[in-house]
Amino acid sequence: MKRLVLVLLLATPRMAAALPVVTIVQPAAGTALFGSVDVLVEARPDGSPVQKVELYFDRLRVGVDEAPPYRFTVDAGQENREHQIEAVATDAAGGSTTARLTAPPLSVDMQIDVRLQQLFVSLDHGGKVHPRLTPGDFTILVDGAPQTIATFGQEDVPFTAVLLLDASTSMEKKQLDTAVDGVRSFVRAMHRLDEAKLLVFSDRILVETPFTNFPSILTLGLADVEAGGGTALHDSLYLGLKRLDDRQGRKVIVLLSDGVDIESVVPMQTVRAVARRSQTLLYWLRLGSPGDDKAPLQTYSTAWRDTDGNRRGFDELRATVFESGGHIETLRSIDEMPAVLARILKELREQYVLGFSPTVQRGAGSWHQVQLQVRNAGGAKVRVQEGYLEK
Repeated sequence: MKRLVLVLLLATPRMAAALPVVTIVQPAAGTALFGSVDVLVEARPDGSPVQKVELYFDRLRVGVDEAPPYRFTVDAGQENREHQIEAVATDAAGGSTTARLTAPPLSVDMQIDVRLQQLFVSLDHGGKVHPRLTPGDFTILVDGAPQTIATFGQEDVPFTAVLLLDASTSMEKKQLDTAVDGVRSFVRAMHRLDEAKLLVFSDRILVETPFTNFPSILTLGLADVEAGGGTALHDSLYLGLKRLDDRQGRKVIVLLSDGVDIESVVPMQTVRAVARRSQTLLYWLRLGSPGDDKAPLQTYSTAWRDTDGNRRGFDELRATVFESGGHIETLRSIDEMPAVLARILKELREQYVLGFSPTVQRGAGSWHQVQLQVRNAGGAKVRVQEGYLEK
């Protein structure tokens, strides 16, 4: 007699697949977020390799990175409120893990619409290495009143730059070519999240590129540009500032010009007011001799302004540069431009970023004077914007 053997196969649950481990390293938990924020995510496999990391800010997908370091930049705006950050790591097997961080609003004694002001502080040590400073080394005074530092860092905050090149009659073709080479070097040295636009001008705009971080795009179409014509410096600077209006984060203008304006319709006083509102950092690379940046090389009158008017415009330009926290670099030769641009880029990389919620308020449009006291600066030259307009 044959026996029937019944074999029962018992299904055992398959072990759960190992998922990636994901952590939001930066910003730190409990930190209030304002303006441009650098987010750093760490993701490591616990099974299949990590394929990508996606970042969501306030429930909106803002970026994806497929290789470490997983770094993103988000715009938190200036409103004092809570923000949500989510990082989703996905591995090659399709498994995913999410890390979440809630950034609280800044605590204030009075419930008001707090708008964080940021100061970008440059310390020139003359090339010497100096120990990193701490928040306790800085004292911020607004109209004489001490302010509490809410955010502090010395990190590489992404910037958007407008590079303004004067191609008027005072600039020879060889000088213009050298200036363009300096622009290429500047853009090649920018980081992935930095962007720049090139504006070449004489009595009108000759070339305007889109914002980009590709050198080939930034210098596209420059081969046929010939230097010549008058100089509409104020008009071009005004346009550069307006192009930065809708850009977030740190804003920079680098101007190459002798500073003599012939054709502009827009007065420099108006340009200065726009620069104040935008809080754009302005660097002026001036072709000339050391010391002659304090006055025009010659007295002249134009169809738009008399001699005194042009002198006032020149003085307004100088004041706008210093008021922004930037500085004037006098070039004996255009050949010095690449080295000067490299120094400017290094300065931008090493700036301290201080955020504070102003306690002094007098109404929208009011100008507030800023003083910054720095301890342990080691004799370094300190540059910071001289004030801001209340919003």
